[in-house]
Amino acid sequence: DRQYLLSLDPDRLLIMFRVTAGIDSYVPALGGWESPGSGLRGHTLGHYLSACSLMYASTGDERLKARTDLLVAELAKCQDKMVEQGYHAGYLSAFPESFFDLVDAQKPVWAPWYTMHKIMAGLLDVHVHTGNAQALDVLQRLADWVKFRIDRLTPEQMQGALKTEHGGMNEVLANLYAVTGNPDHLRLAQAFNHQAVF
Repeated sequence: DRQYLLSLDPDRLLIMFRVTAGIDSYVPALGGWESPGSGLRGHTLGHYLSACSLMYASTGDERLKARTDLLVAELAKCQDKMVEQGYHAGYLSAFPESFFDLVDAQKPVWAPWYTMHKIMAGLLDVHVHTGNAQALDVLQRLADWVKFRIDRLTPEQMQGALKTEHGGMNEVLANLYAVTGNPDHLRLAQAFNHQAVF
């Protein structure tokens, strides 16, 4: 498993984040669910951050920490550039922010909150398991963006949006609250509770 993780090309995992941020990239995009036309693009990098962090915690292999440090630094650059592309502050993804407008409008779209959950969980795992402070900074800025998105909706609109898609956002935001103690993070986690299910 460790050999497999180290065999993956960070630039290919990052490419669609860079494209979305308007940063030139010269490597081919990954295929399948990470292809440029996929609604799930970006989720693999989130899974990858979690996997490398957990493998580092298990093995102490510094190559894995170096890999996560590199990816977090590059994601931070993308996050900074997203604003220049017209996205709201803190946004970080491999697809346009307009995907979330489709969720809010209860229109078909393939799992942007699921993908965001994986990105945020990956950043949290990097912070918790490798001690990377930049990962927490990027994550908190992303949580501020989530707050911006959610605070625009009434509770009724939010529950309607959850009929379309919500991933595991309540989980990652609750876990972030456990680290930060920021009451906004807990409130946002609770906003993602789909009352029709509970």
